[in-house]
Amino acid sequence: MRYIGVIKAKNSMKNVENLLQDLLSEHDFLKTMQAKIVDNYDILAQNQLQNANNHAIVVQNQSTIIRNQEVIVNNQINIIKNQRQIVQNQVSLDVMLKTQARILHLVKTLAGETETLGQTKDGIDRMLTESKENLRFDAFNNAGDLKSLDS
Repeated sequence: MRYIGVIKAKNSMKNVENLLQDLLSEHDFLKTMQAKIVDNYDILAQNQLQNANNHAIVVQNQSTIIRNQEVIVNNQINIIKNQRQIVQNQVSLDVMLKTQARILHLVKTLAGETETLGQTKDGIDRMLTESKENLRFDAFNNAGDLKSLDS
């Protein structure tokens, strides 16, 4: 009987050792998992920090885009104002040309020349045409070629 008790004690000891070994293995597994959780938490914190930094950069870029759009709108407004000024200048130049034609006609009449106002205007038109031919500068006559003015 005593022998059976010893066997039971040995088996019981073996079971305790097996349980202890299982507990140690599970403990090591849990330590490994906790270390991975801590590592993942650190990575998550770093990602959140990077996201915050990226968000700040996005906000800065959006602010720059808004400022650039404001500049573009102001430039477009200035272009429209310049176009209006060009039209006003063209009207003024047309009035000046007609006034000069009348003055030239009056001077010629005072000088004793017999020329109609229409003939005087035709003479001025011929001078304008000759001037354009003599001063032909293709860059001014071709809007698509304005880059050549930069050089």
